[in-house]
Parts: sequence; C-alpha cells; structure tokens
Amino acid sequence: MVAVTAVLVTSMSAPRPARAEPGPVAGGADTVTALIVRVAEADQRLQQLGAQIQDRQEGVNKAIAEVQTARDAADMARRDVETSQRAVREANTAIATAQQRFDTFAVATYVNGPSDSYLSAASPEDVIGAAGAGQTLQISFEKTKADLARARTAAVNEESSARAARQRADEAAARARTSMDAAVTTLSETQQQFGAQQAEVDRVAEQRRTVQARLDAARTWSTSSRTATGTGVSNVLTAAADWDRATPHDPADMTSAGIGQWDTTLPMVPSANVAGDAVAIINMVLQISSTSAQLTADLGRKFLTSIGILPQASAAADPGITNGRIPRVYGRQASEYVIRRAMSQLGVPYSWGGGNANGPSNGIDQGAGTVGFDCSGLYLYAFAGVGIKLDHYSGSQYNAGRKIPSSQMRRGDLIFYGPNASQHEAMYLGDGTMLEAPYTGSTVKISPVRTSGMTPYVTRLIEY
Repeated sequence: MVAVTAVLVTSMSAPRPARAEPGPVAGGADTVTALIVRVAEADQRLQQLGAQIQDRQEGVNKAIAEVQTARDAADMARRDVETSQRAVREANTAIATAQQRFDTFAVATYVNGPSDSYLSAASPEDVIGAAGAGQTLQISFEKTKADLARARTAAVNEESSARAARQRADEAAARARTSMDAAVTTLSETQQQFGAQQAEVDRVAEQRRTVQARLDAARTWSTSSRTATGTGVSNVLTAAADWDRATPHDPADMTSAGIGQWDTTLPMVPSANVAGDAVAIINMVLQISSTSAQLTADLGRKFLTSIGILPQASAAADPGITNGRIPRVYGRQASEYVIRRAMSQLGVPYSWGGGNANGPSNGIDQGAGTVGFDCSGLYLYAFAGVGIKLDHYSGSQYNAGRKIPSSQMRRGDLIFYGPNASQHEAMYLGDGTMLEAPYTGSTVKISPVRTSGMTPYVTRLIEY
C-alpha cells in the first residue's frame, strides 16, 4: 500500500481535486485501498472460521470412526473368545478319548499280564512272538500315556488362551465404550461451538457487507474523479483502485469450464439442531455405514473379476478388499474408474457425515435430513468401487496410501488441508482443478486447486 501511494504522488502532475463529499466514501484511491484491506481482513477471518468449522466436523468424523474401529476390535475379540472356547471343548474331548484308551490298555495289561505268555509258550518261536506282542503292547501303552499328557497340556494352554481372549474382549469392549463416550462429548461440544461460531460468522459477514458497500461507493466516486483528472493519472488510479480484482489467470476460462471459486465469504455453520441426542446421532451414522465394509468387499471382488485377475470360480473366497492389491498394470484403469465414480456425484448436496460405499446418505447436521456427501464420505464411496476400504475421516484417508510431494501430484491423488489433514480433502483432476464436497450449503463440484492450507503431501492410493 505504501508503494501504491508513492506511485500516486509521483505520477500526478496536477493537484488533486478537493474532497467535496465528507465521510469515508470520499477519498479516492487512498480510501479505496483502506477499504480493500478491511474487506480482505473480513475475508480472512471468515476463512479462518470456515477452517475451524471444517476442523470440528472432521473431528467428529474421527471420533465416530474410532468408535467403529473399537467396535470392530471388540467383535474380533469376541470371535477370538468363541474360537478359544471351542478349542477348550475340543481339548477336553481329546483328553476324554486319550483317557479312555489309556484305561483300556491299563486293564488289558493288568488282566493278561505279559508273564503268562512266556510260561505257556510251547516253543522258542512262541516265546519270541509273545515277547514281540508284549513289546508292541508296551509301546502302544506308552504312546497312549503320551497322548493323554499332550491332551492335558493342550487343554491347559487352551484354557489360558481363552482367559487371555476374554480379557482382550473385555478391554476391547471397554475401549469401545470409552470411544463412544468421547465421540458423544466431541459431538456435544461441537454443537455448542457451532452456536457460538454462527454468531461470529453473522457478525463478521455483516461487517464485510457494510465495508463492501462502502468500497463499492468509494470506487464509484473514484471513477467519477478519474474523468476529471486526466488520462495518465486516471490509468494509475484505475490500477491502484482495482489491484484486488487482478487474477493470475483469466477468470472467464474458469467460468466457461463450469468451475466455480470456493466461496469463503460466508461459511455455512452446520445447524446445531442435530436431533439433540448425540448418542442417537452417532448410532444412526454407524448403522448407516455398517454395511459399507461388506459392500466394499463385494465391489472389490467384482472389479478384480472384471479386469481378469480374479477367476470367477474363486471370487467368493476372496476377501475383496483391494488396498494395495491392485497391480500397477491395471492402476490407471482403476484410478479412472474411481474418478468417474466420484464425478458421477457432481451436484449432490454436501451433508456432514454423509456418504458410504453405497452412495450419498443422511448426514449429521441440518443434513440429518439431507442425503449427500461430506468431503471424506465422497472418497470413501469413490474408492469403494474398486474395493479400497477407507475410514470416514480425512485424517485417516491421508495415511491410507503413499505420500507424494504436492508438487508432484497427478490425476487421482487426494489433496488434504489443515494440520494433519484434519480439515478437508479433495481429488486432483489435472489442469489445476480438483473435485470436492466443500461445505454445508454447497454441492459436489469442480474447483481450482487451492494451495492455502494444503498439506505438503498428497496421498496416492492407486499406483500406476
């Protein structure tokens, strides 16, 4: 701004016209510059508020994802208990069988006694035969004793494993309850914060509207003054007053491509009327996503079969989850399929917490009644099409693949924003554009790539 003022002073050959109009509207480029700065400050504050809102939203998503992970671990621990209990029953059965054989041999040995065989032998051959039979009986008896000992040892080990499995199950269940409590707390605090943030957004937005109106009026005054000042000075004044409107590229190109700028002017705060009961909300979201993993596996098997690397005959036995399993030779095909699947959702409303492997779903905010996607839900859906299973949380998706410097991003990579990818994500489409579900009140759309707040790395889930 100092440089702009200096240019104005040195370039003006005639005295500046007197300021006939009082108040902040009068004042030409100096006033315009000051008002531009105030508008920019308001924009920056609104952008900060928008980032805070996104951070809180993804924080709730993270808490819910952790509940799901803890519940999955608890289910696995319960299955381990069932497996251990079954092993204990089998060990006890083996003990009973071995004990029965041992008792049979013991009775036979006691009743028949090997000494009688030697006394009653009629020839040396009979003596040798009796000795061989006795030796065989003794070997069998010893083996039966060893089998019984092994069965008892196995039973003790299985009992120990069962106790450890029960302990793990109890701990997993406790972690699931703790995660649920933490998620409820996070959601409840977020509801309260959204109320306070809405008031702040309204205040800053109104302040911005007021300053913008004054800026428009000042620009009108400045335009009329340029005509009276002269052509040379008018050009300098025009450049100074309109410096904030300059862009490094032709905005018409973006408009013609149907690509809109990300409007950070007025971030939408999710409604705090999230149906009141945080427990009910979280359970609803978990219920909606409960079939997502199975569907992802089914889609993975279908994709692997379609490209010919999974025989139809063995498809049913394949786990279907393809994270890290897609061969490079099929990587580009898989990546383009994911992109087409994501692009098919253009225009679908943003819904915080919405989206699973099956498509758009009811979310958490006022979007509890809106079927749509949030940023991480959109890519959970897109990558599920090739069997890649993702958590419904941007921070988790950031760590789901290989990190690539953002300067080397290519089509299909995921772009992340905020500390530890905690605020937002999008998919790079090439040519400086990305696909995103940006915020409440918006839709899935194509936007220019924003570098502000971007993490230094993008994530590549499919290699080619």
